[in-house]
Amino acid sequence: MSAEAIFQANLNADKILIDMTHLPDPITHRFWLKVQNQSVMRLYFKLLMSMPNWSIESPTNGEIGEISPASSKAIPVDISRPKPSTEVEDDGVLTLEAYTDDLYTDKVVERSINIKALIEDLENWTDVDITDFDDGTPQGWTLSSGMSIVNDLSIEAGGYSARTPEQNSASGVTNYVEKGVTLPNRDKVRVSWYLAFRGRNTKTSAYRAFLQNVSVKVDDSEVFSIPYTIVELYFSGSKSVYAGWFKFTADLSAYRGQTVALRIEWVNRVNISYMYAMSWIDRIVIAGSD
Repeated sequence: MSAEAIFQANLNADKILIDMTHLPDPITHRFWLKVQNQSVMRLYFKLLMSMPNWSIESPTNGEIGEISPASSKAIPVDISRPKPSTEVEDDGVLTLEAYTDDLYTDKVVERSINIKALIEDLENWTDVDITDFDDGTPQGWTLSSGMSIVNDLSIEAGGYSARTPEQNSASGVTNYVEKGVTLPNRDKVRVSWYLAFRGRNTKTSAYRAFLQNVSVKVDDSEVFSIPYTIVELYFSGSKSVYAGWFKFTADLSAYRGQTVALRIEWVNRVNISYMYAMSWIDRIVIAGSD
């Protein structure tokens, strides 16, 4: 068996973008690691990170666990660091190790990837456009069917956001906001936004609601994608449970200076007709800097 073919691991990106505005201290960032076991034996995987100021919060000790032969698993990984006072770039290495035993003593092989974490202060960049919905209007954005501007939840006290209707689709409903924009003609161009989520259960048994598949499209071309479940709410009883706010940042530098149709998408899904999902988007920031 060749060690070169034992597994494949794919990060959603090797460059982590974080807008520091409104973030707590310490900062926690989540990415998804997809691991595929291509060997004929059961393997146990472990993730190590060497990057100044950062540590792995989850999975515990970086231990991903067992993956069967010819199988794959997408693992959410949470990393954290103290919030800096100014913009910083942290360079590091992620290493994925494969073991034959659950005590992680018999290592078969390891693979590494270089990563960079950019913590940026977008709202203090040279060119900044902020959509906060705080005048009670969509502020030029087209909203998907049933969405409305509301003031029940907001990033800022007394503010507004754009909210989806309650949805109870087992296959998922794609929601979006879209706008024609001229992007800053700068070396670095970003878009950031927040999402919040609610699951409402109408029965006594436990059911699930999911926020998933967050993406950004420019002129219908996907430039940012998290094709996984961002949050899963699982609870019983006739009540509502909230999660968020979750902040996302995407790189639009390849389209600097262009007038484009910018679209942010996400999916609300439930696992049974007695559960309802709803989500909110707020504070969309488009920023550019050299």
